[in-house]
Amino acid sequence: MKQRFALVLLGALMLLAAGIPTASAADWGVGGGVAVVPDYIGSDNYEAAPLPYFTVDFDNHMNVHLVGNRIQSNLLPHPVWKAGLVGEYIGERDDVDNSKVDDLDDVDTSFMLGGFIGFEYEGWNGRFETMADVADGNDGVLTRVAGGWGTAMFDTMRLNLEAFAGFGDGDFMSSYFGVDGADSRRSGLDTYDADPGIYEVGLNVTHAWNFTGAWSLITFGGISQLVGDADDDSPVVDEGSETQGVLGVMVTYRF
Repeated sequence: MKQRFALVLLGALMLLAAGIPTASAADWGVGGGVAVVPDYIGSDNYEAAPLPYFTVDFDNHMNVHLVGNRIQSNLLPHPVWKAGLVGEYIGERDDVDNSKVDDLDDVDTSFMLGGFIGFEYEGWNGRFETMADVADGNDGVLTRVAGGWGTAMFDTMRLNLEAFAGFGDGDFMSSYFGVDGADSRRSGLDTYDADPGIYEVGLNVTHAWNFTGAWSLITFGGISQLVGDADDDSPVVDEGSETQGVLGVMVTYRF
């Protein structure tokens, strides 16, 4: 699996190298902020997390966007259709507030890497992405479908809405929602076999305000519901909450 993703990555980088000479960097952005997120998937305890922001948009529609724990690069020079690389950082589950979950095996830091296809047209957008862990954390595969709509508000504001659903393979689901025999004996939680399938549905809302010159304030919030074998039938989630939320704010500068 990881070898196949490495080949996809190599091919995409070759495509990027071929496309960039025909483009110039039309727009750069830098910034940062902070978010409040669950301390592990399924938790009802929250912690602060840094939000880095770095974007490059080329005049042939190719781009690289790093926002928070996610990086995405469109490698297709087309005004509507998009395709390229996507990566997502998932922090380790270790030393968490819930004592029973803390007694489970740690889940090391994961870096999910893969590709996406999608479109953007007259404010509407959609994408399909799939990523595999290349950092030996959850050792799984995460697939997501998402779609949304954005609109300008006055001359200085923009609102974006996105609905999404996530699917995990057996390794991904077992890492975050399963409890094996050894885990059960250490934690006192019941054993639980989390099968592959859809594990979350949710909605994200983002508001961008260009408050002066090249400076903008971006605020966002998201809510998701753990479903399938990731709902509160999982002892891990039953110790926390099947409703997950995130709030964040960033200040950005474009030049």
